[in-house]
Amino acid sequence: MRSGIEQRLIQAIPLIDGRVVEVHDPADNLDKPYVLLLQGADSIDTLWTGLRTSFEIWPYVSQTDFADVDELSRLIVTALDGQAVTDPDTNEAFTCQYDGNVGTDKVDAERNALTRGLRFSVISVRRGSEPANSQEDAWLEALSNWTKDSLDSDDWQVYCGQWPTDYVRPSILWRLEGIETSASTRAATIEVRKKAIGHVIGRTLSEQTAAVVELAQSLTSVVKIPLMMSERRYLTVLSPIVDLEQDTLTEGQISVSLSRKIDRRPETGPLMSAVHFQSKL
Repeated sequence: MRSGIEQRLIQAIPLIDGRVVEVHDPADNLDKPYVLLLQGADSIDTLWTGLRTSFEIWPYVSQTDFADVDELSRLIVTALDGQAVTDPDTNEAFTCQYDGNVGTDKVDAERNALTRGLRFSVISVRRGSEPANSQEDAWLEALSNWTKDSLDSDDWQVYCGQWPTDYVRPSILWRLEGIETSASTRAATIEVRKKAIGHVIGRTLSEQTAAVVELAQSLTSVVKIPLMMSERRYLTVLSPIVDLEQDTLTEGQISVSLSRKIDRRPETGPLMSAVHFQSKL
């Protein structure tokens, strides 16, 4: 990942003229501006995001004006935030997310420069040979297919179960959060309900909010979505809820319950053609 981020910064920001350094590199006589790249530890996130690797990127400029730090910081965020990056060493594709600043602006006397820390993270559902643990569910697949058809724009990618490492914006993830069943002692059917969570990530906040509202309105009006058209099977849509304050990657802004009634009567065998009765009098 480190090599991929370094390569993207060099390619996207001509201003630094290839100067991306690490903490052990000597700073003496190093021309400014340049970028210091630090990789943090992996942390366990959620089942649908997997591991999260943190990076800190510090733009260094001459001690003139913090406006120069502002500009270089803007270029770094533009180059990385929400962008799919490929590591040249491993061919691994991944997407970076900007997570805000590290503390406040500061004067680095040792490097004779002005700087600011920018925090980024990269999610990965698995590492190396670890098996994928994705949710394979026909209901989720039906909801995802319906979502693709219901959105006005073809730009949106829709994922099931887990974020891929190289997810792109704009995109939507649907995952299962819970399943419940209910039945009456007199009923011949069981009602199955599955709660799905939708994560919506747009290229801009306005695009993201508009997609959340559009999806919520469509879910409210659709009533049913097809599960298996050839067999006339449908899922009933219940109680879509939106919370725009939820984190897009880890929590999701939309929750909806899907319901279907399933026949619980046992399959019957072949009918008897005749019954013979013999009295033992």
